[in-house]
Amino acid sequence: MRTQRKGQRAKRRRGFTIIELLTVTIILGILSGIAILKYMDLRNAARAAEVASDFRTVMVAAYGYYSDNNDWPPDGSAGVIPPSLVQYLPGSFSFSKPEWTLDFDNLGLGGPDYVVGVTLSTANADLMNKLVRTLGTKQPYFKGGGTLTYIISAPDGGA
Repeated sequence: MRTQRKGQRAKRRRGFTIIELLTVTIILGILSGIAILKYMDLRNAARAAEVASDFRTVMVAAYGYYSDNNDWPPDGSAGVIPPSLVQYLPGSFSFSKPEWTLDFDNLGLGGPDYVVGVTLSTANADLMNKLVRTLGTKQPYFKGGGTLTYIISAPDGGA
């Protein structure tokens, strides 16, 4: 008689209880929330690295122009590659991307030693903060609001 009851109980318990299902659902929700936040952080880190690479690409192009002309390229407008830099940049390079815009600026008064910069404009504060961490304290830049200007000084190190 006892063996029959045990068999009947075993047949009756085939699924999970509502408490077990809720526990698993809550754990999966917490894990997916952590994963989404980590994904967003990694995405911003990758974009910050891309912006830092874009800064260096424009810097090399500006030095190339300077080497050929003994002067800096003229100013450009936001999102548009200055015509004088086009031949020094890779063919697929763009100053306008979905999350940010670059602008080439002359910051000096003239002559071969004046300073130029590349200004990044973005509405993504997380990207801006990640970029500041990526550039660190050794990179020449200044930040204000939604813009960050990467400074390119004269090839001889002069201001």
